Amino acid sequence: MFIDSGRIIVILCKEAHLMTTREELKVDTARDEWEKLISQGWRRTKPVWEDS
Repeated sequence: MFIDSGRIIVILCKEAHLMTTREELKVDTARDEWEKLISQGWRRTKPVWEDS
């Protein structure tokens, strides 16, 4: 699992996304992180590119 962080930069009234860091988690750590997010109320969503 990768955790990407970044920021939104406004240039000439347009928003651009700038990725600042990427952290790779091993399987066991990723599972622990997933369980933590779910317990905090996060929910799985469909990808925006999925057709349906």
